[in-house]
Amino acid sequence: MHNIALIEIGICCSAILLLVLYQYSISLLQFPEERTFKKILFLMLAETVLDITSKLQFPERFSNPDVKYVIVVFTAAITQFIPYLWNLFIHYKIYGSAYHFRKYSIPITIPLVMGLLYCVTRLYQLQPSHRGDYNIPELWTITNSISIFYITMASVISFRSAHRNNTKTGWRQEQYFCWIMAIPVIAILVQIALQKLEIPIVTPVITLVLLHIHISQQNMLITMDQLTGLNNERRLNSYLRDKTADLTSEQRLFLLTITLDNMRHIRRKCGKKKTEEIIVAFANFLRARMTSDNMFLAHYQKHSFAIVLEKKTWNDVESFCNLLVSTSKTPKLQDLAPWPITFSINYSEFGKPGVNNVIEFLDDTKNNCFKPTTSLYAQNNFEP
Repeated sequence: MHNIALIEIGICCSAILLLVLYQYSISLLQFPEERTFKKILFLMLAETVLDITSKLQFPERFSNPDVKYVIVVFTAAITQFIPYLWNLFIHYKIYGSAYHFRKYSIPITIPLVMGLLYCVTRLYQLQPSHRGDYNIPELWTITNSISIFYITMASVISFRSAHRNNTKTGWRQEQYFCWIMAIPVIAILVQIALQKLEIPIVTPVITLVLLHIHISQQNMLITMDQLTGLNNERRLNSYLRDKTADLTSEQRLFLLTITLDNMRHIRRKCGKKKTEEIIVAFANFLRARMTSDNMFLAHYQKHSFAIVLEKKTWNDVESFCNLLVSTSKTPKLQDLAPWPITFSINYSEFGKPGVNNVIEFLDDTKNNCFKPTTSLYAQNNFEP
């Protein structure tokens, strides 16, 4: 393929990467996995720019064959770092920290260190007689092998975690991370098979895969709560705006806010992980009681949930609230904490005096209590 076409492909990939990087630069959510993904984008951009530079035709007096050789070696070194960071990204997404990554850091890092040492060796072996050979097949064979190794390792970790995940949303997300990187691996193998044709496949494919991962993650962050897999507060507000706009005089719309009691004490006693486990279990408990199409469930705030119900009478809403209270005494839910898992229920009805928009609808729940908070201090077995 002609150099001009290759340069045009590289410029298109660089433009896509720059756009995604810009979205991350203005994002307020900078979790460790997002910072790691940002580093992957930076390295991909650097690799693409170096690849474009190596294909530019400079005048002879400004051209130095040694520089082109060095650019190729640096490009290979950067390429080896990208799948290594992908492993770190997967560990952050699955485990929430880099502890498991650091625990096995030595065996995980050995292939990368060996590949980088080979790159340094190639730089020391730079000779005038080899100035015209910029492909360096051995270097790219090692680079591709390292990339496939790290991508396969990350996919195996995602696959194992997916089968241990109890939440449907978490299972889908980890299965997604398991199989999405099979596309770059296939691209690498196709690139090796078509090496003589000099068709660029890997860089455009990886760029598009990273763009797809970014879009998928942003869509989930916009409408879905990452911990429970339920709708988040943004989706709740959007649903209420649409629902109240089309509400007829015959329809009655109710809103329940359900807040878990004493979570501060449970977090202090059992830690953050146990608190999250209780929230996920309670979310599954509420999800199992969504038996009608006229119900909408969301993780409203940190320890609160919201349920929107379209019912004919208040008695139907009261029956549903009593059902929640009576069925929450199951050992599956109550055995998660050293104290009973209890919750408060507040409610509101749209369209009554003073409740004519979404903000008033949400705020009015604070004024109407169906089930108050149960304090732990009233129990004899409570130890603060």
